[in-house]
Amino acid sequence: MRKVESVLITGTTSGVGRALLEHYAKGGARVVAVNRRRVAELEAQFPSVRFECADVRSAQQVERLVHGLAESAQLPRAFILNAGINRVDNDQAFELASYREFIDTNLYGVLNFVQPLTQSPTGHVVRHVIAISSMANYVGNPYGLGYCTSKRALTMCFDVWSRMYAETDLVFQQVMLGPVPTAMYSMTDQFPAWMARIRGLCCISPEQTVQAISRFALTRRKKLFIPWRGVPLYLSMWLGQSLIPGFFQGRKTLAGKVRRKPGPTHDASRDE
Repeated sequence: MRKVESVLITGTTSGVGRALLEHYAKGGARVVAVNRRRVAELEAQFPSVRFECADVRSAQQVERLVHGLAESAQLPRAFILNAGINRVDNDQAFELASYREFIDTNLYGVLNFVQPLTQSPTGHVVRHVIAISSMANYVGNPYGLGYCTSKRALTMCFDVWSRMYAETDLVFQQVMLGPVPTAMYSMTDQFPAWMARIRGLCCISPEQTVQAISRFALTRRKKLFIPWRGVPLYLSMWLGQSLIPGFFQGRKTLAGKVRRKPGPTHDASRDE
């Protein structure tokens, strides 16, 4: 396993992004942390980290950042594009503005980094572009419409790019997260006891997640599923939607017993 000596991480204020920041900074890597806002406490705790304020939804801001790093010969070997948002949506009605927010952050927040990297010479250095996605993109549900569809689009893009750039110095990789107990994952849903127990059995901590990602980074593997034991949970959700009419409708159905409340966007876990 090769050691990551330089890495850019987006969305480092909490959750998996914060755990990634701590892991690489304490391990002696040269870290560039990209967040939408400055956090004085975080910057004071990690004085060796280069903190950059940029809105990943802005192609112009991201392009300036990437070009600036390249011009100063500080372009990292690995880009862990972790920033993202999630919330219970489409509970009562479809809202275009809410849906667009997911696409702008979860999808274009990654694509905006890909464009300048694919258009700039790598200097014969292999660079790894790692998207933090979710196993939920294979399953989907009508109460996480924006999140699931944005992650599915991201997965399709990386599947194509991993083949297109297979013989180049750019490596496209995806991390498919299962249940990780962060604020983003728990959010506002109140699950029935049986579902909460299943989710608890499938969970893996942010620290364990980071260990798996660090072993995966700088390899040529295209996808990493974390945790594998979460697959049965997502498979059962997919089968339920496919085979049981009304699986996600009404409080009398299995999944409908979940009490869903529209809530504010959670800037947590993968939040910048």
